[in-house]
Amino acid sequence: MREADLREVAAVERASFRSPWPQSSFREELRSASYARCVTARGPRPARGLGGYICYWILGPELLINNLAVAAPHRRRGVGRLLLRHALHQGRAEGCLAAFLEVRPSNQPAIHLYETHGFQVVGRRRAYYTDTGEDALVMRAILESS
Repeated sequence: MREADLREVAAVERASFRSPWPQSSFREELRSASYARCVTARGPRPARGLGGYICYWILGPELLINNLAVAAPHRRRGVGRLLLRHALHQGRAEGCLAAFLEVRPSNQPAIHLYETHGFQVVGRRRAYYTDTGEDALVMRAILESS
């Protein structure tokens, strides 16, 4: 992800989430310490636009997935899977032993994606999402070396 991507990233974010990150949060991720990573996926031609993005942190032995979204026209086409696999691969390559994320229990497509990559529910954060008061499921995947 580059600063030039932020307008498109923010548009996908707003279309994907009830409580979207503001554009400034993505900018801060790009400018923050070496542990923060943001990656975009695009179609083979620029005209296809942004397919999706993932933001994650590598914190010693842990990979923390903070944000993953796929633009509506690109959903169910493997973009989310590609981005998630990229982050998990990077985590393994940098010595992470486990990956963590939070997800709304109502977001069944995301939960299914995460489960197919070895994530399991290990906890719950009560009333985590301030817009609805919905809990967050905490999911973890054990990362085996590749």
